[in-house]
Amino acid sequence: MTWIKFALWVLGSYAGYYTALIVWDYLRTNRGEAANSKHELTFVEDIHPVKSFVEEIIGSAKESAVAFSGGVSLKELFNLAREESVEYIKSVSF
Repeated sequence: MTWIKFALWVLGSYAGYYTALIVWDYLRTNRGEAANSKHELTFVEDIHPVKSFVEEIIGSAKESAVAFSGGVSLKELFNLAREESVEYIKSVSF
């Protein structure tokens, strides 16, 4: 027996085995009943929304040390670095 014959026998055995499993599964289940019945899964939750106040949780915004919390352009970033308003680690070429 050559390797090609052996490989073909193994391939044929696996194909026959899986074909038999598919046919067995098809014959075991009743396809007519499954097509007519509808199984629908629904969830009902009794959750009511709660209104939260951010200022009460965090505190007043006046206590913050941050003067400006928005994004800046690259040019503004270099200007802030020149004025030493921001802390940077590496040297920046202007």
